[in-house]
Amino acid sequence: MKISQFPVRKFTRAGILTSALMLSQANALAEQVTLDDAVQLTLNRHPSLLKFRPLTRALEGDRQQALLSPAYTVGANLENVMGTSSTSGVQAAEATISLSSVYELGGKKSARTQVVDARAALLDSEQYSMSLSLLGGLTQQYIRVLAQQERLQIAERSVSLAEDALTVITNRIKSGATNDAELFRAKSALNQAKLELATAKVNKEIALQSLTLFWQGNYEDITLTGSLNSPAKNYSYETLFNQFLSSSNADLLIKSLDLKDAEIQLAKSDNTADLSWSVGVRRNQGAQDTSLVFGASIPLFAEKRNSGAVKSAIASKEAELLERDTKYLDVKAILFKATKSINFSSQAALHLEKEVMPDLKRALELTKEGYQKGIYTYQEWFASRDALLQSQRSLINYREATLLNEALIEQWTGQSLKSFTFNLQD
Repeated sequence: MKISQFPVRKFTRAGILTSALMLSQANALAEQVTLDDAVQLTLNRHPSLLKFRPLTRALEGDRQQALLSPAYTVGANLENVMGTSSTSGVQAAEATISLSSVYELGGKKSARTQVVDARAALLDSEQYSMSLSLLGGLTQQYIRVLAQQERLQIAERSVSLAEDALTVITNRIKSGATNDAELFRAKSALNQAKLELATAKVNKEIALQSLTLFWQGNYEDITLTGSLNSPAKNYSYETLFNQFLSSSNADLLIKSLDLKDAEIQLAKSDNTADLSWSVGVRRNQGAQDTSLVFGASIPLFAEKRNSGAVKSAIASKEAELLERDTKYLDVKAILFKATKSINFSSQAALHLEKEVMPDLKRALELTKEGYQKGIYTYQEWFASRDALLQSQRSLINYREATLLNEALIEQWTGQSLKSFTFNLQD
């Protein structure tokens, strides 16, 4: 596994990247960086992915070590020297030079390499899942930027309506048709609208900077165009959860269990004791004799003494199984909530757009005309204007919620939702 080729599995237009690339036509950065470029920059620069490079090198070193056989040891032993009487000096010395090592039994080398290979497979899955998570976050932040831009447009529209109202009231005061109290209310409404506009600008800058941080960029270099228009949806929770079970996120949980299985086999390999052996040459100076020496030893009751390690490894896998089941419950909750939210928010957005907002627009026109004719009060005109602006804000909220939840679903299922597209218009 070489992370420099990033990663073993290539990103295609399937899964969450599909959704990200669908947005690329709406991206107009000062440096001509598309969202496709932003995705690649994120994959190449984000620290959470860069960390896999040294982790991969570390595993390569671990595998190299796991393949090593026990080392050979050269020993020297000198006996019966510097004694008294017949052993004085080196007259009766016995010198032994030996070569020794350990012969591994129970498939320990194979078990060690299987553990490292399982860790490598797990690291690959972690890398891919982290990439999906980052692309999901990138897509969601892109949606938030578009939503903030539309909120900014509403804030600008609110200022424009407040200025229009102030002009109308000023003209009515000149003609003696109204009083100064309405003028002050109109000025107050205009100042409040300007404050909301300033807040919207700040929120947009924050959202843009959060987007560019994915590739350690600068928000001042970015301009985005587009809208959050999206068709109504109706997803099945059961279908989405089944897609999750076949996704890389579920594969990550499976790889974790595979690692635990490998660790159990490694622990069981120690049930068979290793054979220690030695061979050497001994020189008896007193007898002027040279001979070969052999030795072997093996620990007793190895399986009994190793039972605690095996028990610990098995218990660790049981805990990992429970962790997997817990994760399944968490994902079920996430997907169920996201599915219900999408189905509701997309229908709510459609209802607002088709049923509510046309009536509010007509009501605003009528109350404005009625106020100019003296039929309606300023409060009634203001209430109609505020209701329309609030419905437009709600429409943005529903559309944003729909797309954010779709991005979340794609992040967990690793599959593209065909309806997850933006109707982008300048």
